[in-house]
Amino acid sequence: MIGTNSGPGHVDQVKYKKLVQEWGRLPPREQARALQELTRDLSPRYRESIENYFRNLASAQKRG
Repeated sequence: MIGTNSGPGHVDQVKYKKLVQEWGRLPPREQARALQELTRDLSPRYRESIENYFRNLASAQKRG
């Protein structure tokens, strides 16, 4: 589902924390789906920030 950018822009903190903890163990398809769900109602500015965070997190987890 593509976001409408009309939502309140709030991130579910419980989902966010769980996602951060499990991110490196998720297959790429699940990562993409989770990221889309997490950011669907956010403005493009915030969506980009969160996407960058998870890209950096994945890179750091791959390096050890």
